[in-house]
Amino acid sequence: MGKWSGWCVLALLLVMGAVYWMPAEAKEEKPVVTEMMKALEESGATGVSVQVRMRTAMGEGLLPEQVKELATKWAQQLEIPFSPSEQSRKHNILAYRTTYTQNGVDLSYEVTGVPKNGAFSVYLVLQLSGNRDSLLYIGQVQETFTNALQSADFIPQISTCIRGLYNVKMGVDQQEGKILSIFGTLQATELERLQDETVVSISGYTPMWESFIALNGQKMNLQVATHRDSHSGTWITVGTPIITVEY
Repeated sequence: MGKWSGWCVLALLLVMGAVYWMPAEAKEEKPVVTEMMKALEESGATGVSVQVRMRTAMGEGLLPEQVKELATKWAQQLEIPFSPSEQSRKHNILAYRTTYTQNGVDLSYEVTGVPKNGAFSVYLVLQLSGNRDSLLYIGQVQETFTNALQSADFIPQISTCIRGLYNVKMGVDQQEGKILSIFGTLQATELERLQDETVVSISGYTPMWESFIALNGQKMNLQVATHRDSHSGTWITVGTPIITVEY
């Protein structure tokens, strides 16, 4: 599956980097993780894992000491255990990061300074990873972090991915049927698809949540992909605005 996941995710991440992840009229972005899991399980899959990734630009023209101060400030604001000594430099990028586990959820916190015109452009990235049982807690933490960032006039870009499993090995037609059933549940319209003998990936747009990316002049905020595994059965991944994990 590495061939498809590598090329597709790389291409779509480049799209995300080039296009603004737009929350319509800057309204509060509510977690969609529960709706996605419900749609996945209504298709017959067993929910396995959940990942939410939040990213926001924090400012430009900052000095190294200011990057450190921002990392410390926001760790305190979000109540994240953090030591400002936790830093790394690679390719002149300055990064402060930490990870910890709480209530069965793995949380990664990173503040990164990217060199630009002799100073740094700074980005904050938060990632939450857990299983089906941690769905509610992940949604609560996401909402808390989103509200904290928005109260400081930051609008985070949020990527959500849910992975599930069917315990049977499906052909392409069956995989397509499962994906389209999820599209139906989420009131989504198909925009494009890719497939081979073991994989189907369909991208589209649903009006059920407001944020989206622009792709070829159209709104896109949903990607669903299946992959027949030679051992486990058939995996399915639902992502918004795109899938950012290997499927």
